[in-house]
Amino acid sequence: MSKHGFRLASCNHCGQHIEFPPEGLGLSVPCPHCDQETILEEMTPAVEAAPNQDQVTAGELKTAMEGTVPRRRVSLFYQFGLLLVALFMVLLPVAYFALVAGLAYATYWYGVHGLAFFSSFSGGLHVFILKGVLYAGPLVGGVIAVFFMFKPILARPRRREEPMELNPAQHPRVYQFIAHISDALRVPVPRRIYLDGELNASAGFRRGFWSFLGNDLVLNLGLPLVAGLNTRQLAALIAHELGHCTQAFAMRLGYLIARIDGWFLRVVYGRDSWDDSFEEWANSINDWRLALIVAFARLAIWLSRQVLSLLLHLGRAVDCFLSRQMEYHADTCAMAVAGSAGVESLLLRFREQAVLQGFAFNALGQHWKRRHQLPISLPDFLQQLESRLPPNFHEEARLTLLNETAGWFATHPTPAQRIRKARQRAVEGMFTLEKPARSLFSDFTATAQVITGRFYRQDLRLPVTDRMLKPANEFFAESDQPATPQATPN
Repeated sequence: MSKHGFRLASCNHCGQHIEFPPEGLGLSVPCPHCDQETILEEMTPAVEAAPNQDQVTAGELKTAMEGTVPRRRVSLFYQFGLLLVALFMVLLPVAYFALVAGLAYATYWYGVHGLAFFSSFSGGLHVFILKGVLYAGPLVGGVIAVFFMFKPILARPRRREEPMELNPAQHPRVYQFIAHISDALRVPVPRRIYLDGELNASAGFRRGFWSFLGNDLVLNLGLPLVAGLNTRQLAALIAHELGHCTQAFAMRLGYLIARIDGWFLRVVYGRDSWDDSFEEWANSINDWRLALIVAFARLAIWLSRQVLSLLLHLGRAVDCFLSRQMEYHADTCAMAVAGSAGVESLLLRFREQAVLQGFAFNALGQHWKRRHQLPISLPDFLQQLESRLPPNFHEEARLTLLNETAGWFATHPTPAQRIRKARQRAVEGMFTLEKPARSLFSDFTATAQVITGRFYRQDLRLPVTDRMLKPANEFFAESDQPATPQATPN
């Protein structure tokens, strides 16, 4: 019990602790941490459990992470190549603005010089009307095309919800683990560590361009990915992501290139309410003369976007080549920490989890359509699903690696290529401790439930309520034989 007779509750949404007077027991109140409604239920005192062999202690981490990784210098030739790539990518927006200016001038030139050709009254009224439409069509089409090309310059992408930040007071062992790896690689410890529901991980600048010249780093970890790894595989994963931060010059050029590449993607393929309004207006026109003008506008927009698409694909090919080289460099950092065997194990395990998640999402999609129910913990659901799959699942999942090839637009080398590199280097590594990565979390179950709920609502945008979330075991048939998630009757 808390001091002065106050009691202690845990928020049903964010898991943070709330102190309340005894008379508040059972009341529904807004959580002071996340503002979500939660019921005040007193937390039962923790019972001292028997020692858990899977539990990771601070001493184990400190012993396993002693030493530093010798920094592998990036060659001058590689840095010169990065600079050339960055200059090429900077020229792409210049080409874009030149295209917009050229289209605007062509429209102006046509409006001035084309008027004399179409102003003749010879040929009768119908010919005059046709000439007017032919004159106005390219003119209006050009103006619309110029507007639609200028529009993305000022438009901003949709703002994403910020993922949940890991609380160092609640999960000190996770922070210690990441801090040891940062120290070994001699990179700044990330100022923020975020958890989300993706099967991925990344590291980068926390505030974008505002952190571009500093060391304000952020690390994103997908909890379903972390839940399926052991500590050595997780060390390889984090060392790989933080390995990108050891390339200070390359990381900043890569960030700049990725931002330009992302902007071009939005310019070419992004659509907003202006595009929808134009299509609605165009589809409502019945007059053939206005329809002809709209056809000119659509043709002008289509041609401009085809040119931009060509620039985009040229930039992406260069960007992806650069990205693949940076992935190889980050793998060397991961090998220095977790060894070649740790990197290979991570890549194989990641493929198993990707195949497993594909099975899981197909099954859960059916459950959602038929019963509007989902598991309260996605990591627990994946774990139970894996335990029920046939024994040859892992081997078949790994065999899918053999048929992959890295094309021009692949941001990563294939896992087979990366495994081949790891075996060639044959690095022993400094961290060989293999325990479930879940054991680094003080309360993995509660954390997984919070992340899962946020993933459903924010990433999948499903109208999920707490009553729709059920324990993972309710989604499987009761059978001792390996099975896939039970089918739900219509």
